[in-house]
Amino acid sequence: MVQKKCHLMFKKNIYNTIMKNGKKRVSEKILLKVLKELQKTPKNSRNVFKLSVLNSSPVIFLKQIKRKRKKIKEFPFILNSKLRVSYGLKNLIKICRKEKKSFYKNLKTEVLNSSNKIGKSFNYKIETHQKAFSKKKFSNYRWF
Repeated sequence: MVQKKCHLMFKKNIYNTIMKNGKKRVSEKILLKVLKELQKTPKNSRNVFKLSVLNSSPVIFLKQIKRKRKKIKEFPFILNSKLRVSYGLKNLIKICRKEKKSFYKNLKTEVLNSSNKIGKSFNYKIETHQKAFSKKKFSNYRWF
């Protein structure tokens, strides 16, 4: 029962991050196309998708706070599981939208690459971790 609710929340989160201009039906069609293309691979398509989201989701993120006189400081922030998944999906989709090919082909290739830990979203995750550890001296704003 709990697993079903989690699966439904994950699905809604994917649809909402893919959605543009309030067209949820289009995002559903795109996701179904991607899953059909992933079914042609010998691996289980849902497990590949979940693995790619987990591989592209950061554990530590940089949060910005404004100080006096418009000084902005960034400090590392540990994310909970829901935020990790949402940031992972956002990373996947942001990278797919940058390229000029069709969106669902980009999403399919990025999902396959990030599940194998070679995609651009996986590299983006590593970069954010490196930035967070370089800003470790500001961690006194929140536990780290």
